[in-house]
Amino acid sequence: MRTIYIIRVILVSVEAMILLCGSLIYWFFHNQFESFTKLFSFNDDILKYLMFMPVALAVWVSNEIRALLQEDNETIVILTSWNDYWKLKAHVWVSLGYIILFTIMSIIPWLLGIGVHTGFGLLLFFVSIIGQLYMALNIYLTRIRMKEIITVIKKSS
Repeated sequence: MRTIYIIRVILVSVEAMILLCGSLIYWFFHNQFESFTKLFSFNDDILKYLMFMPVALAVWVSNEIRALLQEDNETIVILTSWNDYWKLKAHVWVSLGYIILFTIMSIIPWLLGIGVHTGFGLLLFFVSIIGQLYMALNIYLTRIRMKEIITVIKKSS
C-alpha cells in the first residue's frame, strides 16, 4: 500500500509534468529552440553566476524541508503521533528527490561545457529552474500551512 502511494506521488505530480513538458518541448521543437538561442547573446558574467542559482534554491528548499519536519520538540511529537505522518514524509522525501534531480539537470549544461548557448542547455536549465521554483513555492506554502495547523492544535490541547 505504502509503496504504491509513493510511486503515485512520484509519477502523478506537477514535478513529473514539468519534466514531461520539457521532454516534449525538446522532442517536438528541438530545431526551433536551437534557432531561438542563436538570436540572443548572453552576458558571460551573468551566466557564471546564473549557474549558482539552482544550487542556492536547492540549499534553501532542503533547509525548509528540514524545518518543516523538525520545527521544535512539541511539533515533532504532534506530527509523529499523526496517523498519516508517513504520507507527509513520503511527499517530503519525493520533493527532496525532485529538488536533487532538478539541481543536477540545471548543472549539466555547465558540466558538459555547452552552457545555455545551445537549445538543449537552455531548455534543460529553464525546465530545472521552473521545477525548482515550483518546489520552493510548494514547500514554503506547506510550511506556512503546517505552522497554522500546529498552532491550532497547540492551543486546543
